Amino acid sequence: MFSSSKKTRQAIQALHDELNALREHIAEEKSRADADLAISHAIAERITALEARVSGMGSELSRQLHELGTEIEELSKRADDATVTEVVDALKTAQIRLATEQARYEITFRQDLAALADQLFKRAR
Repeated sequence: MFSSSKKTRQAIQALHDELNALREHIAEEKSRADADLAISHAIAERITALEARVSGMGSELSRQLHELGTEIEELSKRADDATVTEVVDALKTAQIRLATEQARYEITFRQDLAALADQLFKRAR
């Protein structure tokens, strides 16, 4: 009877030790998860700020290109000389090319930003 009681106490102590080890492990994992979450939030805030900035810059550039197009149209309406018409046509072509490049750069930048965000989120985990 004494031997059985001692084995029971040892088994209980082993279970108690294992439970404490599991609690410590869970606490460590929770701490890591909390740190990862904080990093993810910081990254998300930075990406949101960058995206807003790029959006603002893209909108401003689009507005300026539109104004340039409008001014070119006004100039072309007043152009009487063939040379002036030729210059206006060249300006229109350049303005369209700039608008296209701006849109392409903005799309590429957003794709790069999304890829960077994915990499940072994966690294944070």
